[in-house]
Amino acid sequence: MDFSKLNKIIIDAIEKSLEENFKEGETILLHALKEFPDNYLPYYNLGVLYIKSGELNKALSLLLKAEILKPNDCDIYTETAFAFSQCGEKEKAHEYYDKALGCADSNHAKAVIYNNIGSIFFEENNFPKAKEYFKKALSEEEYTLARENLVLVNTYMDIIN
Repeated sequence: MDFSKLNKIIIDAIEKSLEENFKEGETILLHALKEFPDNYLPYYNLGVLYIKSGELNKALSLLLKAEILKPNDCDIYTETAFAFSQCGEKEKAHEYYDKALGCADSNHAKAVIYNNIGSIFFEENNFPKAKEYFKKALSEEEYTLARENLVLVNTYMDIIN
Protein backbone atom coordinates (compact mmCIF):
# COMPACT_ATOMS: atom_id res chain seq x y z
CA MET A 1 0.00 0.00 0.00
CA ASP A 2 1.32 3.44 -0.94
CA PHE A 3 0.82 5.38 2.31
CA SER A 4 2.47 8.54 0.99
CA LYS A 5 -0.04 8.62 -1.87
CA LEU A 6 -2.93 8.05 0.53
CA ASN A 7 -1.68 10.78 2.85
CA LYS A 8 -1.44 13.25 -0.03
CA ILE A 9 -4.99 12.40 -1.13
CA ILE A 10 -6.29 12.85 2.42
CA ILE A 11 -4.48 16.19 2.82
CA ASP A 12 -5.90 17.42 -0.50
CA ALA A 13 -9.41 16.45 0.58
CA ILE A 14 -9.02 18.09 4.00
CA GLU A 15 -7.87 21.31 2.32
CA LYS A 16 -11.00 21.27 0.14
CA SER A 17 -13.15 20.68 3.20
CA LEU A 18 -11.52 23.56 5.07
CA GLU A 19 -12.33 25.76 2.07
CA GLU A 20 -15.92 24.43 2.34
CA ASN A 21 -15.54 22.99 -1.14
CA PHE A 22 -17.28 19.81 -0.08
CA LYS A 23 -18.04 18.44 -3.55
CA GLU A 24 -14.38 18.46 -4.59
CA GLY A 25 -13.35 16.96 -1.24
CA GLU A 26 -16.02 14.30 -1.66
CA THR A 27 -14.79 13.46 -5.17
CA ILE A 28 -11.22 13.10 -3.93
CA LEU A 29 -12.24 10.87 -1.02
CA LEU A 30 -14.57 8.69 -3.10
CA HIS A 31 -11.60 8.06 -5.40
CA ALA A 32 -9.50 7.20 -2.31
CA LEU A 33 -12.17 4.70 -1.20
CA LYS A 34 -11.88 2.90 -4.50
CA GLU A 35 -8.09 2.89 -4.41
CA PHE A 36 -7.70 2.07 -0.69
CA PRO A 37 -10.87 0.15 0.29
CA ASP A 38 -9.22 -1.58 3.25
CA ASN A 39 -7.87 1.55 4.91
CA TYR A 40 -9.98 3.40 7.48
CA LEU A 41 -8.72 6.90 6.58
CA PRO A 42 -10.86 7.53 3.47
CA TYR A 43 -13.98 6.36 5.33
CA TYR A 44 -13.18 8.45 8.40
CA ASN A 45 -12.34 11.60 6.46
CA LEU A 46 -15.34 11.29 4.15
CA GLY A 47 -17.51 10.80 7.24
CA VAL A 48 -16.11 13.99 8.78
CA LEU A 49 -16.67 15.84 5.50
CA TYR A 50 -20.31 14.68 5.46
CA ILE A 51 -20.77 15.88 9.04
CA LYS A 52 -19.46 19.31 8.04
CA SER A 53 -21.74 19.42 5.01
CA GLY A 54 -24.77 18.28 7.03
CA GLU A 55 -25.16 14.85 5.46
CA LEU A 56 -25.33 12.99 8.75
CA ASN A 57 -26.73 9.65 7.58
CA LYS A 58 -23.96 9.32 5.00
CA ALA A 59 -21.45 10.31 7.68
CA LEU A 60 -22.63 7.66 10.10
CA SER A 61 -22.44 4.78 7.64
CA LEU A 62 -18.87 5.73 6.72
CA LEU A 63 -17.75 6.28 10.30
CA LEU A 64 -19.17 2.92 11.34
CA LYS A 65 -17.21 1.31 8.49
CA ALA A 66 -14.06 3.16 9.66
CA GLU A 67 -14.68 1.74 13.14
CA ILE A 68 -14.74 -1.80 11.74
CA LEU A 69 -11.44 -1.20 9.96
CA LYS A 70 -9.81 0.50 12.96
CA PRO A 71 -11.49 -0.37 16.26
CA ASN A 72 -10.68 1.51 19.47
CA ASP A 73 -9.86 4.79 17.75
CA CYS A 74 -10.78 7.81 19.85
CA ASP A 75 -11.22 10.13 16.88
CA ILE A 76 -13.56 7.75 15.08
CA TYR A 77 -15.63 7.25 18.24
CA THR A 78 -15.80 10.99 18.91
CA GLU A 79 -16.93 11.87 15.39
CA THR A 80 -19.45 9.02 15.39
CA ALA A 81 -20.84 10.21 18.73
CA PHE A 82 -21.11 13.76 17.41
CA ALA A 83 -22.97 12.55 14.30
CA PHE A 84 -25.39 10.51 16.42
CA SER A 85 -25.94 13.53 18.64
CA GLN A 86 -26.68 15.75 15.64
CA CYS A 87 -29.18 13.13 14.42
CA GLY A 88 -30.96 13.28 17.76
CA GLU A 89 -29.81 9.82 18.80
CA LYS A 90 -28.55 10.89 22.21
CA GLU A 91 -28.31 7.37 23.65
CA LYS A 92 -26.05 6.21 20.82
CA ALA A 93 -24.04 9.43 21.18
CA HIS A 94 -23.46 8.69 24.87
CA GLU A 95 -22.45 5.13 24.01
CA TYR A 96 -19.83 6.33 21.53
CA TYR A 97 -18.55 9.10 23.81
CA ASP A 98 -18.04 6.42 26.49
CA LYS A 99 -16.07 4.36 23.97
CA ALA A 100 -14.01 7.45 23.11
CA LEU A 101 -13.23 8.09 26.77
CA GLY A 102 -12.02 4.51 27.06
CA CYS A 103 -9.27 5.09 24.52
CA ALA A 104 -8.58 8.83 24.83
CA ASP A 105 -4.85 9.29 25.21
CA SER A 106 -4.63 12.93 26.25
CA ASN A 107 -6.21 15.32 28.70
CA HIS A 108 -7.26 17.51 25.79
CA ALA A 109 -9.14 14.64 24.12
CA LYS A 110 -10.90 13.85 27.40
CA ALA A 111 -11.78 17.52 27.93
CA VAL A 112 -13.34 17.73 24.46
CA ILE A 113 -15.34 14.54 25.04
CA TYR A 114 -16.58 15.63 28.47
CA ASN A 115 -17.55 19.02 27.03
CA ASN A 116 -19.49 17.33 24.22
CA ILE A 117 -21.31 15.08 26.70
CA GLY A 118 -22.13 18.16 28.77
CA SER A 119 -23.55 19.81 25.65
CA ILE A 120 -25.89 16.86 25.09
CA PHE A 121 -27.18 17.11 28.65
CA PHE A 122 -27.57 20.87 28.19
CA GLU A 123 -29.67 20.33 25.05
CA GLU A 124 -31.82 17.93 27.07
CA ASN A 125 -32.27 20.63 29.77
CA ASN A 126 -30.50 18.38 32.28
CA PHE A 127 -28.48 21.27 33.68
CA PRO A 128 -27.03 19.49 36.75
CA LYS A 129 -25.57 16.72 34.54
CA ALA A 130 -24.36 19.28 32.00
CA LYS A 131 -22.61 21.18 34.80
CA GLU A 132 -21.02 17.95 36.05
CA TYR A 133 -19.51 17.19 32.64
CA PHE A 134 -18.36 20.73 31.95
CA LYS A 135 -16.55 20.60 35.31
CA LYS A 136 -15.01 17.25 34.33
CA ALA A 137 -13.76 18.85 31.12
CA LEU A 138 -12.11 21.62 33.12
CA SER A 139 -10.55 19.12 35.52
CA GLU A 140 -8.74 17.57 32.54
CA GLU A 141 -7.49 20.82 31.02
CA GLU A 142 -8.19 24.54 30.94
CA TYR A 143 -10.59 24.21 28.02
CA THR A 144 -12.10 27.57 27.11
CA LEU A 145 -15.27 26.18 25.54
CA ALA A 146 -16.01 24.11 28.66
CA ARG A 147 -15.51 27.20 30.86
CA GLU A 148 -17.92 29.19 28.67
CA ASN A 149 -20.44 26.33 28.76
CA LEU A 150 -20.14 26.09 32.54
CA VAL A 151 -20.92 29.81 32.87
CA LEU A 152 -23.92 29.33 30.56
CA VAL A 153 -25.32 26.35 32.46
CA ASN A 154 -24.85 28.14 35.80
CA THR A 155 -26.77 31.11 34.38
CA TYR A 156 -29.61 28.83 33.28
CA MET A 157 -29.67 27.09 36.66
CA ASP A 158 -29.83 30.47 38.45
CA ILE A 159 -32.74 31.55 36.25
CA ILE A 160 -34.83 28.42 36.85
CA ASN A 161 -34.12 28.23 40.59
